[in-house]
Amino acid sequence: MKLRSLLLVGGLCAVLLPSGLLAQVKPAAPAAPSPSGPPTVTGPSKMAVINIQEAIMTTAEGKKLDAALQARFAPKRAEIESAQKEITTLQNQLNAGGNTMSQTAKDDLNRQIQTKQRDAQQNMDNAQSDYQTAQTDLMNTVGGKMMPILKSYAEEHGYTAVIDVSLPWPQSPVLYYNPGTVITSDIVKLYDQAHPVTASSTGKP
Repeated sequence: MKLRSLLLVGGLCAVLLPSGLLAQVKPAAPAAPSPSGPPTVTGPSKMAVINIQEAIMTTAEGKKLDAALQARFAPKRAEIESAQKEITTLQNQLNAGGNTMSQTAKDDLNRQIQTKQRDAQQNMDNAQSDYQTAQTDLMNTVGGKMMPILKSYAEEHGYTAVIDVSLPWPQSPVLYYNPGTVITSDIVKLYDQAHPVTASSTGKP
């Protein structure tokens, strides 16, 4: 069992978080209808495409919160890696002494290995749960402030719908879109203008 660092969002490690796992952003509350009713759509529909997960993590605030998240879980990652090294050392010791060790010594080593493996698995499960919760908080913190910007942008440019393509095929229902309709970078730029990150800004996810 070898630990690897996650690449997706910096991640705790691959054994803690499967690649591709990202928390879902809570949808913004629907706007109250105007007294005159919802606006009437005339003419052909105009749609835009956004990778909302990429947008969130590309903002200056998203990057800063993610850096804080990785720093927060770095000690836990080191602890898990250390535990794995201990297990590997014991396994090597058992393999090397298989022909010379007494049965009692072998049984003792096996018990130690099983205990450490059980504890390491529990530690990893707890770390995964904590990491996912923190990552969800990060996504919702930025995503919640991004939704009004996205709505205003869509209305200003006459879009009748904005489609999220964060999920890869075949999970995503979107089979094709014109790259020219992608507005991810535009929303990131508007977000950074509306929510600039300063040296005094909080770095807690």
